[in-house]
Amino acid sequence: MTDQGFNILEGLARTFLNTRPKLFVVDGYLGWDPAYRKKVRVVCTRPYHALFMRNMLIIPTVEQLHNDFDKSVDYHIFNAGELQVNNHLPGVVNECAVSLNFKKKKVVILGTQYAGEMKKGAFTIMNYLMPKAGHLPLHASCNIGKNGDACIFFGLSGTGKTTLSAVGDRRLIGDDEHVWTDTGVFNIEGGCYAKCIGLTE
Repeated sequence: MTDQGFNILEGLARTFLNTRPKLFVVDGYLGWDPAYRKKVRVVCTRPYHALFMRNMLIIPTVEQLHNDFDKSVDYHIFNAGELQVNNHLPGVVNECAVSLNFKKKKVVILGTQYAGEMKKGAFTIMNYLMPKAGHLPLHASCNIGKNGDACIFFGLSGTGKTTLSAVGDRRLIGDDEHVWTDTGVFNIEGGCYAKCIGLTE
């Protein structure tokens, strides 16, 4: 997709969002480690999308909102998923388009209301940025033992990463997306993605 193609999709998304009677805005961090975290602002039309991202992102305190997010954010996610597009637009091959532009630091979602597009867009941001900083992003779950020993569980979706990370006497770090640095492992997300019904603190 060219820059012009992305600009057209962003323009469609922003026009659509500007015509909605109500918008939801969620500000949050990607990454628990303050040294590496990124600030993200999600703008969407559906309450369940906002609720989903309040679980996926690390929600800042009121003080952090005023100090960090009032000035600027690192990335925007514009979710206009209710608006279908078509393959007559440059760079679009069907009725939906999920586009990420690292130069503009924006994700634009059109034609799909699957909430996971926002989550995976956020993960893609970290997948791109962290290796450039010398760190390894992981699609993996992680827990920690009493002596501070971390255990990372790799595997395809549905192979038991969440289940394995949440059993025994080890503390859960997270069940889906992490970054491994020289100083440790941190969860990219604020909460867990799935299969945590009944999980106690």
